[in-house]
Amino acid sequence: MAYQCPSTEGWGPTSPTYPTHLTTCFQLGFLAPGLNALFLAAAAVRLRKLSGMPRLPSEVVTGHILWAKLSLAAVALAASAVEFITMAQLFPYVCVYTISLALQTVAAAAAVWLHYKEQHHNRIASTPLLLFWLVAALISLMRLRTALSVVYINDFSTLVAPISLLTLAALTNLILECQSKPRELFKQADSSIGDKIYGKLEDSDEDYCTADSPEERANVFSRYTYTWVGSLLRKGYRKQLQLEDMWKLTGQYRPDIINAQFRRNWKKELETGKPSLFRATARTYWRIWALEAMHETLRVTTSLLQPVVLSRLIEFATTYGTDKGSPIEHGYFYAIVLFLASCEQNVALRLRWSYALKLGIHVRTSYMSAIYQKSLKLSNDARQKYDIGSTVTHMSIDAENVATFFEIDSQDMWSDPLHIILSLCMLYQLMGWSALVGVVVMLACIPVMSRIGKSIGVNSNLLMEYRDKRMGIMSEVLAGIRVIKMYAWESSFIQRINDVRVNLELNVIRKNGVLNAMIEFMLILVPFAVPIAAFGAYSLFGNQSHGPLDARIIFVGLSLLGIARVALFSIPNLLPKLLTTIASLRRITEFLTASEIDFTAIDRQPYDRDSADSNAGDILVSLQGGSFKWSSADEPALVDVEIQCKREELVAVIGRVGSGKSSLISAILGDMIKCSGDVTVCGSIAYVAQQPWILNATLRDNILFGSDYEGDYYNRVIDACALRQDLDNLPAGDITEIGERGINLSGGQKMRVSLARAVYSRADVYVLDDPLAAVDAHVSKHLFTHVLGPRGMLHSRARILVTNAVQYLKDVDNIVMLHDGKIIEQGSFAQAMDNQGDIFEFIHRHVGDSQISTESSSNSSDTECVENNPDKADRCNTTRKQPVELVDADVADGPIVQHDRDAAQDGVAGQTEDAGRIITTETRREGKVEWSTYNTYVNACGKGNVNMLYIGFVLAVAGDVCANLWLRYWSSSSADASEDSTASSTHSPMYYLYIYGGIGLLGAAMNLLKALVLWTRCSIKASTEVHQSTLNGVMRSPMSFFDTTPTGRILNRFSSDVESCDQSLSPVISNLMELTSLIASALAIIGITMPRLLIITPLLAIGSRYYQKQYISSSREVRRLFSTTRSPIFAHFHESAAGITTIRAYNQQSRFASKNEYHVGQYMRTDTASLLLDQWLAMRLETIGNILMLGAALNAVATMHRSGTGDGGLIGVVISNTLVMAGAFNWLMRAISDIEVCMTHLERAVEYGNLPSEAANIIEDCRPKEVWPEQGVVEFKNYSTRYREGLDLVLKDLSFRVLPRQKVGIVGRTGAGKSSLTLALFRIIEAAGGQILLDGEDISQYGLLDVRSKLSIIPQDPVLFAGTVRENLDPFGSYSDQDIWRALEQAHLAEYIRSKDERLEYMVTQSGENLSVGQRQLICLARALLKHAKVLVLDEATAAIDNETDGIIQQTIRSEFKDCTVLTIAHRLNTVVDSDMILVIDGGRVAEYDTPQNLLANRDSIFAKLVEEAQNSRAH
Repeated sequence: MAYQCPSTEGWGPTSPTYPTHLTTCFQLGFLAPGLNALFLAAAAVRLRKLSGMPRLPSEVVTGHILWAKLSLAAVALAASAVEFITMAQLFPYVCVYTISLALQTVAAAAAVWLHYKEQHHNRIASTPLLLFWLVAALISLMRLRTALSVVYINDFSTLVAPISLLTLAALTNLILECQSKPRELFKQADSSIGDKIYGKLEDSDEDYCTADSPEERANVFSRYTYTWVGSLLRKGYRKQLQLEDMWKLTGQYRPDIINAQFRRNWKKELETGKPSLFRATARTYWRIWALEAMHETLRVTTSLLQPVVLSRLIEFATTYGTDKGSPIEHGYFYAIVLFLASCEQNVALRLRWSYALKLGIHVRTSYMSAIYQKSLKLSNDARQKYDIGSTVTHMSIDAENVATFFEIDSQDMWSDPLHIILSLCMLYQLMGWSALVGVVVMLACIPVMSRIGKSIGVNSNLLMEYRDKRMGIMSEVLAGIRVIKMYAWESSFIQRINDVRVNLELNVIRKNGVLNAMIEFMLILVPFAVPIAAFGAYSLFGNQSHGPLDARIIFVGLSLLGIARVALFSIPNLLPKLLTTIASLRRITEFLTASEIDFTAIDRQPYDRDSADSNAGDILVSLQGGSFKWSSADEPALVDVEIQCKREELVAVIGRVGSGKSSLISAILGDMIKCSGDVTVCGSIAYVAQQPWILNATLRDNILFGSDYEGDYYNRVIDACALRQDLDNLPAGDITEIGERGINLSGGQKMRVSLARAVYSRADVYVLDDPLAAVDAHVSKHLFTHVLGPRGMLHSRARILVTNAVQYLKDVDNIVMLHDGKIIEQGSFAQAMDNQGDIFEFIHRHVGDSQISTESSSNSSDTECVENNPDKADRCNTTRKQPVELVDADVADGPIVQHDRDAAQDGVAGQTEDAGRIITTETRREGKVEWSTYNTYVNACGKGNVNMLYIGFVLAVAGDVCANLWLRYWSSSSADASEDSTASSTHSPMYYLYIYGGIGLLGAAMNLLKALVLWTRCSIKASTEVHQSTLNGVMRSPMSFFDTTPTGRILNRFSSDVESCDQSLSPVISNLMELTSLIASALAIIGITMPRLLIITPLLAIGSRYYQKQYISSSREVRRLFSTTRSPIFAHFHESAAGITTIRAYNQQSRFASKNEYHVGQYMRTDTASLLLDQWLAMRLETIGNILMLGAALNAVATMHRSGTGDGGLIGVVISNTLVMAGAFNWLMRAISDIEVCMTHLERAVEYGNLPSEAANIIEDCRPKEVWPEQGVVEFKNYSTRYREGLDLVLKDLSFRVLPRQKVGIVGRTGAGKSSLTLALFRIIEAAGGQILLDGEDISQYGLLDVRSKLSIIPQDPVLFAGTVRENLDPFGSYSDQDIWRALEQAHLAEYIRSKDERLEYMVTQSGENLSVGQRQLICLARALLKHAKVLVLDEATAAIDNETDGIIQQTIRSEFKDCTVLTIAHRLNTVVDSDMILVIDGGRVAEYDTPQNLLANRDSIFAKLVEEAQNSRAH
């Protein structure tokens, strides 16, 4: 052994002669060769990798830096060689010294060559070289110190020069290697080197380009200390951050790359037959988890090193100045080691969190994308089970639960037991079996904590269910807000939401608040109870073997018990988290394995119409003996259906409401379950839904729908679909943004855009679900002529057209009539006429009902006017003398364009180039959160509650200070007693324990009071008021707000922002108060025991504040961006869910999935930036805390050095409290930042509570009579209006009068302002001039509720809500069952409702999806019949109903509303031709107002021309 280690001190590691030094054999036998061997291995691997990389351009590589590095490396090589030769002369035989130095020389030579290769092939600093030069410099400094300060038998002074030179060369090379490479290396590659170098940096998709990410240029030190994040912080400190300032995603975070890996493993799981989402996730990301676990192991180890060093330091202080005392150097050494151990623990923690961050982002991204893609494939059964709300919950909450478990909790499940085992072993060494008494007390508390944690978990699951329910109602309210306002149902839906919010959701939050308060009480009480038990047992039984209960045992024992307690108490919390994760995994797994559309049920065959074998007789659609049903539990909706459609054939499908027309379309598209038969579709499909699905995109993008833009063909499609004049009138043409659900388009426009999308797709098969019902007769004729008919653009394509427009049936190739899900007749028009069967009868009834008589003369009309009412005669005469603005002949005869817009569309007319944007950009506050926001929360909490909270806080701080001072007094008394064995102790150890326990119990009681006030009073009251204010603000907002604000954005305020106020603010405030309490008590104790330490504390506080100020300015804006980038994910999902059938029909699933990945990627950009900023701040604050601890330790040692005596109790109190304060100060800075981040959510919620409001619902001083209006006289007097301030007038100087019980048809060419008149009557838009009188009373003087509740409307788009039939008809419960059944009878829907077992309690699904469109419209009719208001507005209320049913409904309206004033906005003129009066609107003005007979008699009238066009379209 002496032959290998020449030193008499042996292998060490510490020198027995000089304890603060390591032995030379340990330095050269372990440290130096270990470093050099590792470097040589890493260099070999690195050189092999570099040899396969292309050479960087010589003009970019900096020459002088390269030669400087090579020169310094050569100097280091020479110094190492000299040292080796010198050592060989001193020891001329093989020993550890010569072997180590020889290995060092070889490593230095390898470094020279590696420097050269790295500079020419690598863009960032070399990690092996950086670590090599750093550790080499540290070891060289250690050896240099030993050579200079230690006297050895051998003279090592000759080694000082080469070691110094090696140290200097290593440090200089380290500095040079840390310098960033030229930025040109990270910019666009030139053609000379191509993608070989830059392939990993550049990507064709610039949104995922990583060249702008400073992480790509960061070296290993910058990455470990997050220094590279500083560029974003500096930018955020100077200006408000925008999304483009965020780093673009590097390859490891790109959603497409992440998802591809996860999909492969999930596919393997599906193939096993028993798929496990956990296994798929673990198999995909195990490497990241393993690296995180490695650093967690290092953190656990170093965290237990602190008590060991603290024990040595207290022992040193206790014995210093006595005969057993150690030199003062030992004290300084222990202080520095304690600092280094803390730094290493912090580095390990940050590295663990960096991998946790990466793992969490990967899991979230994978799950969100997988859930979205699965939602595009769900079958009808699965879609009924998983509605939009539950799927959003899977994407947000469930995915977050699992991601959090993988990144945090999965590590704690093994590291906490490891912590417990190691700390118990150390406690046993310190205190013997007495330590187990404290552990038993902790174990006794675990069942209580577990029970509380389990209850919180159960309540949390309930809370998720209630939140889903509330968000489902809120989603429906936003979707039908226009109808809700017209019906004056706001209060009913507010009550429904509040019932869930207050009675269910907040009740659970309150219960959880009590449980959280109990947890806080236990967390304060147990730290006192455990040491009382352990120290009491030690005093009674164990002090004989381990010495008296002195400062070392007290403070080290408290430290170890604290570590064990934290680990033990986290285990019960892991159980509910584990159960929650298992539940979330099960929910997501069930969703991902839910039944899918059977894509094999439809035999999809490719078709090449240009091939020589294809011809007009090819059958592209074939159903043979097909029976289909909507869900597995239903009866077949279609039975034994047989239908064919050839390549150039037009097949019309007709039938009454509920006959199965739409079901047939869905069967062809594959959306139904095939029970039997064969379905074959050849070629691509284009689909036009009965309710058009419009994207929140430009009009052009809606038409292109992912196809390339071809100008000529695009213009042909625009003209054929009668959209040319719409484009001319839109503020930005076809690049005008279309709002959500096509909010700024009329029903006819949406249908024509949907049709244009289908035409532009150039599909082989066109499936059209009643596209002509939503447009005027003349537009219908145009569309059939130019698009659908035998001479239209689609004449060479297979077309299946559902329609009730029987006037076109003679031009179709085949007619199919359905009844009760069966084909009762099919054939050509001629065959149907010859057979005179069901088709003949259907056509005959329609033609008979729709004849328009024009035989009445003007004289008879005048006579009728005079006979009925003298006043009416005056009105008739007046209106006939009005000048009539006739339309341009080109407009009348050419392509007719429909652009009758609703609120948002009319509002944007006439805007400048920016007016093409309808949806407003989400606003973000700038700078700090205003104090008014904090004040709002304080007021919402209640000032009395806040005062109680403050009192509890002060008392808790006082208790903590008293407890720590008592510990010092106790330990000092014990030390004095142990030093003077002859002195008798005044008090027994139990005396100190009792007082210590009493102080702890009092402090725990104060904390319980504080927690109860915070969780059950402040939090609940604030949550109630904030949500109520936000809800009222949104519900009272004008329609212009909803037209320009995406639904997803509003829902985000009610989900994540309100949830933050509910569940994030209270814990953060509680945490802030706890940390403030710890710091305040620690400062008080340090100020009392060691005042000099307070000198450096403000300096460190200033440094912490500097970093925190830098952090918060950026973090605040990043969190705001985080909120705004989260909304588009769910808005896109809502949009996709609404158009799932269209997406699947066009086979666009992959494109929409890619768009979802884009939104997730933008969200992850902000999420990643936010998490990295957190790590940047934590690293710096933890370093400052460690410096504070180092200063305290050095100051304490220096005090002992000056005084010549030590005080173990002083050291224990100061170091313990400094460690507590260091950790607390770090978390305090972050808690302050978290408070501001949470306040940004409150700020966003409060913002919606202060939205501009409509007029008051009720004006108490001016309310109408209960019976108003008695007669139903409606009069517009010089009325003008616009949709928003600054926009053009849409109604201009409108004047007309409707007499009691008159039936007035409102007609006009599209874009005239008919819908605007309805909105004005219901005060959806307010007057810009003039008046609207109802029975002579100006409606503007009354509240909105008083006006809207007196009117009734049957809207064009039927809106139903999830709930019973009764709730959809009578939300306020104002009518009896008899009244409701009567209304259903009159609406011809009673028979259908009676067929359901639940009858009036039959549940209507979300948006009424379990009813046909026609049945939904009949529900709306029943609402009007039930209300029976004096004034009724019909907005093309029967557009989705077949003509026979329409005739019956029209007769019902005539009979049931005969004593009411009825205003009918008509697209089909046969519905208004028998009206008392016709109001023709043109350009927002009254063009004609007279009886239909008089207007028809005047062939130059607009009405007469409209009728003529309608007749021509039927004649066609």
